[in-house]
Amino acid sequence: MSFYPQPYKYQCGPFALKYGLVMLGRFENEREIGKRAGSTWWYGTDEIGLAKAAKSFDCKMKYFRRETPDEAIKALTDHLKIGLPCILSVDNWEHWFTVINEQQGKFIVVDSGLDKVIVIYTSHQLLKRWKYIDEESNFRSYDGYALTSKFKPVSKANFSLEKAKYVMQDRNQHLAERWDTYFNDLINICKPRSPLAKRTISFAEFMRRHENLLVKQVANWHGLPAYKELHKILKNMLFVAEVYDLIIPADEQKKALVDITSILMMYACGKYGMDPLDY
Repeated sequence: MSFYPQPYKYQCGPFALKYGLVMLGRFENEREIGKRAGSTWWYGTDEIGLAKAAKSFDCKMKYFRRETPDEAIKALTDHLKIGLPCILSVDNWEHWFTVINEQQGKFIVVDSGLDKVIVIYTSHQLLKRWKYIDEESNFRSYDGYALTSKFKPVSKANFSLEKAKYVMQDRNQHLAERWDTYFNDLINICKPRSPLAKRTISFAEFMRRHENLLVKQVANWHGLPAYKELHKILKNMLFVAEVYDLIIPADEQKKALVDITSILMMYACGKYGMDPLDY
């Protein structure tokens, strides 16, 4: 349920919707999405099936079509600016992918048909794949769907170009593949930022204060995880927390310390095992 390629060609539709939902802080399995969309290996997934699946997850796919490149880019950018991920029909309606943000004239795309599913396109590169041409009439169009939610998202993702490039790196493959695990743990520790919230600290500040203590305590208690290994897990947690702008209420710092210590220790015991405590 995170950022990884589709195993079969016909699954691009469910994967595209899945990645749109991830941006809204909702994690659904692509197999369940495909089931609700009526995806099949011989037919794939059409826009009716995707809309039906989106509706079952309390979302709506808002259709838009433009006939010129400039109008298409403007419509897409307008949707992205208000936080709506967009699912586009590309490769002459043979494939679906999701555009999640635009920055400095470049578009961050999640394409499950690629080995590295997160890719950055210029407007020219995007339009080249997005353009539909009817062979008989020579009619041209750019078709897409803005994903809107009927529910209030817990926290929307904000992927900048810098963050997208970070996730694309080979050394961060584990983070990409376990994205939902990190988010689901963090949302039970942190809170989405709110203008009404008082006395909070950022997750970055929390890590600055406590990261070394957390790592040393767990590594020394267990005995096998290296400091570097545990620091990497906390770095991944920090990255996801910053994408979703998660914070910690000041009066819940002790709880957060206990929660994160427990997660690190469960990780250590799960990977390396543990001898029974002699009490």
